[in-house]
Amino acid sequence: MPWVHYNNVNLTFNGFNVTPFPTGNYYGKSGYAISFLSFLLLLGMLSKKIWAKRVNLFVAAVLAAYGIRTYIIFTSALFENELIKYPAIHLVAILPFVILAASIFPNLDKKQEQE
Repeated sequence: MPWVHYNNVNLTFNGFNVTPFPTGNYYGKSGYAISFLSFLLLLGMLSKKIWAKRVNLFVAAVLAAYGIRTYIIFTSALFENELIKYPAIHLVAILPFVILAASIFPNLDKKQEQE
């Protein structure tokens, strides 16, 4: 899903396409970090260990911070009507907080809570 479209350079970014600019900057690698952190969270949520649930809380907080950072970087524009925001960029900013809420309240068995 595309995230944003910049009208002045006529490029659409989706988080996975790496596009070099003449200034030497590469935009579009954020999707790989978000996918990696989400995969770690999935492994932690599937685990039954209490330490994995605690690590999940930390990783979810990092993912939320990285999602906000990505949103700010991709939606920053100097001029009005310079970029078009697609719904996927809003999901990048909102869904990590849903994951963070799920990590704050993990599903634990009674036996695990006593350990």
